[in-house]
Amino acid sequence: MMLLTIGTLLAFRIVPNSMIYLLPLDTMLLLLVFIVKPRFSIFLTMMVISYMLPITDYDLKYFTIQSIAILATGFLSKNISTRSSVIAIGIQLAILKILLYLILSFFSVEESYGVALNTIKIFISGLFSGMLAIALLPYFERTFNILTVFKLIELADLSHPLLRKLSIEAPGTFQHSMMVATLSENAVVEIGGDPIFTRVACYYHDIGKTKRPQYYVENQTGGKNLHNDISPFMSKMIILAHTREGAEMGKKYKIPKEIRDIMFEHQGTTLLAYFYNKAKEIDPNIPEEEFRYSGPKPQTKESAVILLADSIEAAVRSLDVKDPVKIEQMVRKIVDSKIRDNQLSDANITFKEIEIIVNSFLKTFGAIYHERIKYPGQK
Repeated sequence: MMLLTIGTLLAFRIVPNSMIYLLPLDTMLLLLVFIVKPRFSIFLTMMVISYMLPITDYDLKYFTIQSIAILATGFLSKNISTRSSVIAIGIQLAILKILLYLILSFFSVEESYGVALNTIKIFISGLFSGMLAIALLPYFERTFNILTVFKLIELADLSHPLLRKLSIEAPGTFQHSMMVATLSENAVVEIGGDPIFTRVACYYHDIGKTKRPQYYVENQTGGKNLHNDISPFMSKMIILAHTREGAEMGKKYKIPKEIRDIMFEHQGTTLLAYFYNKAKEIDPNIPEEEFRYSGPKPQTKESAVILLADSIEAAVRSLDVKDPVKIEQMVRKIVDSKIRDNQLSDANITFKEIEIIVNSFLKTFGAIYHERIKYPGQK
């Protein structure tokens, strides 16, 4: 952010005032929108514009045009989903600034030649701003490890090496991850969270299971459970390791830290109750902590939703009869158990939001497991 600000101010000091309309100032604004929160980027850019006033000999026309364009960028950038759409925003901003410039020029004494020349400069600046932003954004993403919407969309590609690995080596886990993504994304939208990040994080949250996929029930076929052949202590080590191993794989494949955090947080400090109870039959004094995930607990609302969806999807899938009543009973049972176990205590999430999440889960399950309509002659 500091580099962008300093670079912009230096450019305005070097370039003569006659060329200020040609400078791609919108490049800084577009980059800031993707790097930081849109509101903060608007605030920061307005500050830069204010600092430029003395440099531009207090050109109020330029200040007015840029200020309105900055506010417009906040609205135009809300639904950006591809890198190429950045160029479109640059052109839209250029058209807006041209209209503003022509309106303001109508009330000032300015030669037609100067107005025409500045109009061309503004259009070139807008087009170049979008192109320059696209060219510079990958540098900022890599150098400063910034997670942008474009990076998330690239990671959502199911042909990504890690997702291909998951789908081939642990197909049951892959399908589970897709279901968790659908549940979580829908719920996060309802509470005003980040749905794109949530979906992508769900895709990758269980990649650690590819280390030993056959030890997870969703990947077991033929009715054989490998945990029956080993001690509960060994089972505990295998299951608990998948969060750490997933994060290690994510780092190797340069998965952003925010998503690697979900690989740890989606289990929080949950107890492996089944294996803990089996271990107590061998050693009644075994500490409960040895059978808990190391955490941390979910730190964000998105992470909390994923933790709930992860447990709930597996539990609902295991139901023999998936009618609405049984599904709701299971959903509420798991949510209540997570609350009692303090797994959501660090996520800054309210009980009202939790109820919204529960209702969203039920709506999604209703769409997935609704009773199939039987047509005449159909068995």
